[in-house]
Amino acid sequence: MLKIELKFKDKVLKHIETDKSEITIGRGANNDIQIDNLAVSNNHAKLVKQSGTYRVEDLNSTNGTHLNDISIQKANLSPNDIVTIGKHDLKIKSMDETRPAVEDLADKTIKVSG
Repeated sequence: MLKIELKFKDKVLKHIETDKSEITIGRGANNDIQIDNLAVSNNHAKLVKQSGTYRVEDLNSTNGTHLNDISIQKANLSPNDIVTIGKHDLKIKSMDETRPAVEDLADKTIKVSG
């Protein structure tokens, strides 16, 4: 599950949790994450899940997409990365796969192949 915190300056606007393989971001109402700000293009960027990880891709936006203050076209994401779109930040809180926590396995017996 991908967990994102949408911020404007120091104010958290929204917490987003999704397991979609593609998340669109932009000003247009058709986007999964809509940011109503003129610095954001109608179809600005997207997050794409591939091989268990996410990447961010700019969609030829007017003002570009930044990852950790660096302008990018495409880049892989890690927890705690900050994607900047216009004047808004999307902080990647976690990108957990649906796996049991280690503590949930502590009392389980597992088969070891020999």
